[in-house]
Amino acid sequence: MNGSPLSVAPTETPTPQGSVAAGGIRPGRVRLGEELPVFCERCGYVLHGLPPVRCGHCEILHFRCPECGHSQPINTLRPAVQRTLGRLRAWCVGVWVFVKINMAFWLLFAWGAMGHEWSYHYVQTTRTVRMVSVPGRPVQSPIRFVQQPRPLDWESMLAFGFFALPTGMVLRMLLLRWRRGYWVGLVVAALVVGAVSCGALLRQHGYESESLTGAFTTDLCRLMGLAACCILLGSSVVFAIWSGLVRLFLPTRVAKILLDWQQSPSDLVSELSR
Repeated sequence: MNGSPLSVAPTETPTPQGSVAAGGIRPGRVRLGEELPVFCERCGYVLHGLPPVRCGHCEILHFRCPECGHSQPINTLRPAVQRTLGRLRAWCVGVWVFVKINMAFWLLFAWGAMGHEWSYHYVQTTRTVRMVSVPGRPVQSPIRFVQQPRPLDWESMLAFGFFALPTGMVLRMLLLRWRRGYWVGLVVAALVVGAVSCGALLRQHGYESESLTGAFTTDLCRLMGLAACCILLGSSVVFAIWSGLVRLFLPTRVAKILLDWQQSPSDLVSELSR
């Protein structure tokens, strides 16, 4: 911090064995700046062994370069380390974003499969067929199966409800920077309804269609409405459940920093590390 008033840190005074001196340094420990070579980040001058000085404004210990006057905090990482950490952090962020997109994609793909499989079902029907007995050939059976829109029943309601609730919870936890959980629920519900509709349309116009009737019956619309309500419920309550578990199993200060960091758009990694 150039231009800031700096005062020389007080020298250490001998203390009894096992006691801690002023500034939190135990007797016998190596002084700051003497354990590793330290270079000025502006001019490259060797700061090894120089006494640290304390800033009068921020109370942070600095090394004052006698060559160019640059004030360098003693806990500042070297530029090479900063670049390496920046690349590592960018790689981790890229991997995490890929994981989020992958999870959201496969969940929506599963909802499309739900719409494809649960929009129709096979029904056994009988028809009168004129059968001619031909020696050596099997007799044709008058029983056949046709596809019809699936009616609303408890099985389909439980399947859609129990799948929609964890879907809303998982995708909400992946988007904690959104302050309002119900907004996440509304967006996810719209995507899920679209995925189910696409699956039902593929079933209706697929190669097994057999001139099927319309897939968007009242029962299917009710199932999609049930799924949307369960997704909205899951995304609205999951963070409250998560907050309670964090406060229950973590210390109060760590829990507060973790929850603030998860919801804040700012970078609080330094506070979280302390």
